[in-house]
Amino acid sequence: MFTSETRSCLMILLTSFFLISCVQSNKTQKQSSDPFASLTIYGKLPEFSATSDMDSIVNAAMLKNKICLVSFFFSSCGDICPKLNAVKHAIVKKNGSDKLRFVSVTVDPNTDVPSTMRNHRQLMGFTDKRWLFVRMHNDTILEQFMNGMLIGYAENPQNHTARLILVDSLSRIRGYFDALDRKQIDSLQSILKKVQ
Repeated sequence: MFTSETRSCLMILLTSFFLISCVQSNKTQKQSSDPFASLTIYGKLPEFSATSDMDSIVNAAMLKNKICLVSFFFSSCGDICPKLNAVKHAIVKKNGSDKLRFVSVTVDPNTDVPSTMRNHRQLMGFTDKRWLFVRMHNDTILEQFMNGMLIGYAENPQNHTARLILVDSLSRIRGYFDALDRKQIDSLQSILKKVQ
């Protein structure tokens, strides 16, 4: 029915179609497995050195190859911080991957020395070791860090942001999520759920 030339052409066409389908399928799989594929790159996590509530040094190099959720708080805050940390606590509990780190930076380093942050952590029941409570050594370092995170620095601790900042494993800032906006937190959760 078909000449040998026609059969050869059909075989070439079928093989080409199969190869294109495989490449497209592979591409789609890679995109869907990258939780950050659709997110903008806003900047880079600034270099920093801080002290944790456990009196250990935490710096940007230690967070490389980790996906971080950074936020700001101060232990004596009675308004936004408890709400923000409650949202963050729920996120920590729902996402068990060891690739994740949760960093809470105090905006009141003069008051929030390591022992104060340690007491705050215990009082609030924040026991997960992936969650780091840190303080910059002075206001100047804190200001540089906050400006580097593209959120701006306010001298009054009560004026700090209520956003959770997502940083990918290449230390790139990939998103800002309002902790008090349910839709934004749901969106963040759907991204973190894909992190294995």
